[in-house]
Amino acid sequence: MANTSNLNRETQEGTIFYRRRIADWIRRYSIEFVLVILVAAFVIVSTVITAKGRAVFREAKDVRTALKFVGTQYYGQNSCIYDPSEITGLIDGAAEDIEAVSTRKGQVTLYAWDEKDNEPLRFEYRKGFYTVTYTADKYTGKTAENGKINQMMGTWTVTYSFNILNYESD
Repeated sequence: MANTSNLNRETQEGTIFYRRRIADWIRRYSIEFVLVILVAAFVIVSTVITAKGRAVFREAKDVRTALKFVGTQYYGQNSCIYDPSEITGLIDGAAEDIEAVSTRKGQVTLYAWDEKDNEPLRFEYRKGFYTVTYTADKYTGKTAENGKINQMMGTWTVTYSFNILNYESD
């Protein structure tokens, strides 16, 4: 007869009952627990990143409106808000005016400006780890189904990233 202590089983009236070893139980459920925690953490982090990205996107839309408003003010003073020689693409004092109008605290970089229609063609809004890039359809040449360019539409790109290296020169 075989040694039943090695098999870790008990026999009662012809039925074999196996006793679970506590180590097997702990190993099995700890692996399942870790997997559930990892999946839950991934879902929570991706939800938070997406929600904050949507909030920054709404802010960028407000910044676009503020750019148009401040651009109209500068146009009334026979000036242009766009200065390609500046790092931010904005004339001196325009960034503060945009911040006052939009009440947003991110960084605005203007890349292209339409002086005829007095609106941004391409700009970037950065806040924290989020970057929102706007490109007007007429800047890219995209047209609507009727063949006309819709001036209110554009391409919005929201990205989440963090800087590994950041070099600034004086």
